Amino acid sequence: MGELFPGALSHVMKEVSHLETIRAVSLNEKVPFHCQLCGGCCRYVKDSIMLEPLDCYHLARHLRDQGEPVSGIEDVLAQYAHAAWLSDNFPIFLLNTADPFDVCAFLKKGRCSVYEARPRVCRMYPFSVGPGERGRDFRYLLCKEKPHHFTDGLVTVRNWLSENFTQEFREALKADFVILPLLNRNIQAMGTEKFQSLLFQFLYYRYYNYDLDQPFLPQFRSNLEQLKELTGSGDV
Repeated sequence: MGELFPGALSHVMKEVSHLETIRAVSLNEKVPFHCQLCGGCCRYVKDSIMLEPLDCYHLARHLRDQGEPVSGIEDVLAQYAHAAWLSDNFPIFLLNTADPFDVCAFLKKGRCSVYEARPRVCRMYPFSVGPGERGRDFRYLLCKEKPHHFTDGLVTVRNWLSENFTQEFREALKADFVILPLLNRNIQAMGTEKFQSLLFQFLYYRYYNYDLDQPFLPQFRSNLEQLKELTGSGDV
């Protein structure tokens, strides 16, 4: 489907690759966790950190403010990410890594160089979220892939999320949980050849069409409407 995506890729996000280390948690649960500042979360992460549109927006603004030659999200994706497919042929971007230990492109001298703008999956670790059930917006998950992080300290799930899962991320993710299944069904229904002709428009509205000097959420919602129209969706 074009040179941008050189081949199909089975998605290998940590949430999928390490299901045996994932369990559900409640907001009031207390979990032993202590960040040891070892950088272990940033190593051996090849093809495992998916960038969401809000991640890209934050990174672009942060890098621009730090003096890097960034005028838009396209500059960030061109340098720090690569295109890939989810297993259901949904186009995404994954964060680049560097040899020899497949370290995150933003790990510098053992520390995150974009800590204030780090992606949501990094920000929320060791927790993650999925679509909620029975009227709830989210369900909450704990990832214990790296056992040495769970030897001391104590954090309450609710407190951790209140610090690291901002309202902006909540609103963006809730909108995504609604729209992504719909877009995915439409992409599958239209077939590979037709979607190939729409791929660059799809990526434009999914990732690139943002003014860094304007608030994210109104632009994001407008782009979702464009994606629904592009793929032939009706109202959600």
